[in-house]
Amino acid sequence: MSLPPTDLLRRFGLSAPELVAETTRAIVWRVRQKTGTQAALKYYPAGHMGNETSGLAYLERVEVAGAVRVFARSTDAVVMEWLQGPSLGELARRQAPEVADRGLTDVAAQLFAAEVCADGLLSVAAIMVPLRDACFTAPEAREAQDIAWACLGQMQRGAAETVALHGDLHHDNIIHTAQGLRAFDAKGLAGPRAYELANAFRHPRGCHAFAADAQEIRHRAITWGRVAGCGAQEQLRWAIAKLLLSMLWSGQEAPEERALLSQMLRVAERGLPN
Repeated sequence: MSLPPTDLLRRFGLSAPELVAETTRAIVWRVRQKTGTQAALKYYPAGHMGNETSGLAYLERVEVAGAVRVFARSTDAVVMEWLQGPSLGELARRQAPEVADRGLTDVAAQLFAAEVCADGLLSVAAIMVPLRDACFTAPEAREAQDIAWACLGQMQRGAAETVALHGDLHHDNIIHTAQGLRAFDAKGLAGPRAYELANAFRHPRGCHAFAADAQEIRHRAITWGRVAGCGAQEQLRWAIAKLLLSMLWSGQEAPEERALLSQMLRVAERGLPN
């Protein structure tokens, strides 16, 4: 579909569509609003947004500079701020991942400060439950499974505060625009603050040596734990749990992820500030 349905453009007052991307789930065009500013139109031909609904609900509630703005939406489409610029992941791969990490940390702090309502967002506990019955072959994965169970139990006991989360905050989901950093592609989750940057320990893509370095893992755990308001050890435990969850979703125990998991477990065993 090279052009959006005419009624869709009329519904939101949009014009000059340019096809940007098309997947099995959605189609994205760059469009022009009545004000003359550019925007992104994302259309879901199935008539609904599926599991992206929670993420858009989160973005609509976040009114801070660190997140993409949602201008309007309906059941089958959304109009958002057009983000122009490289991702933090691209900057990390071209220059220095340390700089990208600082940008990621700044965005996380802004999103936490927004303190948006978590009502109706998908629970982190719900997506972690399959880990209980998962069967892993690698010894490091089985060790990590015990940690993941402990994290899940902590949530279910109410031992950790539940807040609204972007849910997939990492370097390639943040664009460095002329107006500043903007996070996009949110999952919209309700869970502990330590979960927010847990997935970022696997990133940036293409920077595995950096992400798997013991000193960097330790530094990230301390820095990101501080931003999340938790101890470094707790932050790293959630990162281990999230890496294991990603391995479960992918259906494989890839050597690169196993190596990262082993290194994270070693750093955790040596101990970190609480």
